[in-house]
Amino acid sequence: MLFFTSAPLMSSSLAPDTEPLAKPTSWQTVSNATVLKILKGTYRNAVFDGVFLVDEVETAKHKDSKDGWSVAIVYCLWFGTRLKTRGIELKYQADGSELIANYTGEVVSNLST
Repeated sequence: MLFFTSAPLMSSSLAPDTEPLAKPTSWQTVSNATVLKILKGTYRNAVFDGVFLVDEVETAKHKDSKDGWSVAIVYCLWFGTRLKTRGIELKYQADGSELIANYTGEVVSNLST
């Protein structure tokens, strides 16, 4: 998770507030991790799919929404930057998504253009 903790903090000079064309641009290999595999997710007006490293503690605080969308906190950078206190809040369609324990493989580590 060094890719996340060593990234600069998010600021308007480093990363746009919103970007509808953002998509996964970097991946990181993880081992024995809990991940979320999504078919349709959104963050700051971007829409994408992929496998994301889950912050299990923060995600447990969220409840599934009634409109078919859920929220998870994932360790992923936004234009190479991170939030100060946690991962990003990814909104995703629950239908077709899967929480996977003990996953070994690549996860999305950055969203950008």
